[in-house]
Amino acid sequence: MNDYLSHQLSRLNKQKRKEPSYYSFIIFFCFIALSILGLITLYSANQVYFASQVKHVVLGSFLFFAIGFLVPLRFFQSLAFFTHFVLFISLCLVLLFGHTAGGAQRWLHIGSFARFQPSEFIKVSTVLFLANFFYNEKLKSEFSISEIWLVLLNAIFVFLVIFFQPDFGTAGLLLAISLAQLAFVKIKFTRNNIYAFFALLVTSPVLGWLFFLKPYQKLRILNLLNPERDPLGSGYNSLQSLVAIGSGGFLGKGFMQGTQTHLYFLPARHTDFIFSVFSEEFGFLGCLVVFILFFILFSAGLSIAKESGDIFKKLTAIGLTAFLFLEFLINIAMVLGVFPVVGMALPFFSAGGSSELTVCVSAGLLVAIDRSNQRSSKDLL
Repeated sequence: MNDYLSHQLSRLNKQKRKEPSYYSFIIFFCFIALSILGLITLYSANQVYFASQVKHVVLGSFLFFAIGFLVPLRFFQSLAFFTHFVLFISLCLVLLFGHTAGGAQRWLHIGSFARFQPSEFIKVSTVLFLANFFYNEKLKSEFSISEIWLVLLNAIFVFLVIFFQPDFGTAGLLLAISLAQLAFVKIKFTRNNIYAFFALLVTSPVLGWLFFLKPYQKLRILNLLNPERDPLGSGYNSLQSLVAIGSGGFLGKGFMQGTQTHLYFLPARHTDFIFSVFSEEFGFLGCLVVFILFFILFSAGLSIAKESGDIFKKLTAIGLTAFLFLEFLINIAMVLGVFPVVGMALPFFSAGGSSELTVCVSAGLLVAIDRSNQRSSKDLL
């Protein structure tokens, strides 16, 4: 009898045993490949920013390895609320003392030698904040709207503070990330909640258009419908981007051979429209490679979320994957002229220290979650 029970327990343990995870290796490969392609494209787009971007990539790579392979995931969880609070205060300080560039007030100076953009880093802290909130309430299987008031207020306040910088693109992105995480939490809606939601959905665009959007933001939306209404003004960016992408053909014009880029027709070629540079020089085939790399990265992130054993790891993996996916999607849609120009960076490609470090930290946290999942799996054996 004892032998029979031992045999059954052994069989069950083997069924629980997971195969070794390759998700960390997949994320590492995509991280290296996309970082190299991003640096190559930036060198062609604008060499002025290349040296500083190399420093950002080196620092980001260090953070990726440290977060992904050395530091325990629970360390970041323990700092989730504190970090998010500090970054929110930093956002408020930006409105009072922030550095202004390109008509937007988004940066804080660190002494006289560096500056950082809190709205980039708060993307990650928002993900951790929301995941940790539900982890601390893990005894509940269903939540009412009144029980998640802190999460909702956080989303509203962060949205408003960033919106008034002004940075509508990042504000909307953060709201979408929070909604993506909430979609995996069981929330009980009453009839009044549903009515209020639909009323907000209908009135927000109208109120935003009438009272909050600035004239240039309205022009960007109008140009989405008809870029040729002002081809030399507000519609110039989108039209030149489409010309660059279309002129790349199947194989592209070759590295450093893009005419739209090197004849300075393409605006913001090192940031918002860097994918247009890549498309012109490497063509449809090169774009296909980049799309595949991003798709593999997103699939690995969702697979890590699926295998996560607790709500913190699951919601964090979902939020980080949503952040990377939405930034990629919005930027590509923007350069293709099917989304308003909102100043959204392309992960791993666009120049910028804060955005590069945020992407590296996000990829590192996905590896850390996978590492934690594997340790939990071994503990079951």
